[in-house]
Amino acid sequence: MTDLAVLAAGFGVIPLAAIILYTVTTRVLAYREAAWGFLAGVLGFLGVSHAMAVVLVNHSLLGDLVAATVLSFVGLAIGAGIAWLLLDGPFIQTEPNKILWAAVAFLALHSFGDGLVLGGDFTGAFLPTLRVDAVTVTATIAHRFAEGCLVVVPAIWAAWRPRPAFAVLFASLASIPAAYAPGWIFASFGFSPIPRALSTFLAGMEATVGLMLLVRGFIPIAAADRGTRWPVWIAIGFIAVSLVHFFVE
Repeated sequence: MTDLAVLAAGFGVIPLAAIILYTVTTRVLAYREAAWGFLAGVLGFLGVSHAMAVVLVNHSLLGDLVAATVLSFVGLAIGAGIAWLLLDGPFIQTEPNKILWAAVAFLALHSFGDGLVLGGDFTGAFLPTLRVDAVTVTATIAHRFAEGCLVVVPAIWAAWRPRPAFAVLFASLASIPAAYAPGWIFASFGFSPIPRALSTFLAGMEATVGLMLLVRGFIPIAAADRGTRWPVWIAIGFIAVSLVHFFVE
């Protein structure tokens, strides 16, 4: 499992590199329409399109239609509840911090889901099917770095210092234990629908957290200056992260 350990560690730590954005803080703040618009496109793909695609595909593969529907619905509902508590609940007082903590929750959920997918390729009696080459590695680095930016840009906007911002980026390390979960489940239960069910449930949570963070946080901030370019930046971000996923899926 050495190869899995290396890959899981890489998945976990790459988003930490996004802290480098603190070296260009003034540009991030000055070009709000571009920064937040681009990341809104990234979030729209990861948190809505990609996560819901996982839910829908797994829903059809779980076998029991009723159980799959209930599982998907509960995941979506819990994700919406978590997002509401973070974005509009009474626990976090300031608006920038609400958006930041919702972004941290999204990063943790997405990272755990990425870890499950990675670990699934190392489960069972067959050799790993994961392709590792220069293109795949580069695309994965770009993909995970962008996920880190989803946290760092709100942290800069919330006037957090680099050290605490770096600390919350450690939510990305959720991918490391998640990568071992399919192997643990296989060792305990053999071939089981549990990993797919867990993936479906977490993807549902991720989808509604991402959706509410998008419409409650990223899009309103990108459009706050009433400019005309933020929709273009959203499209650029969406297309860019889609292109990256063509090489890693």
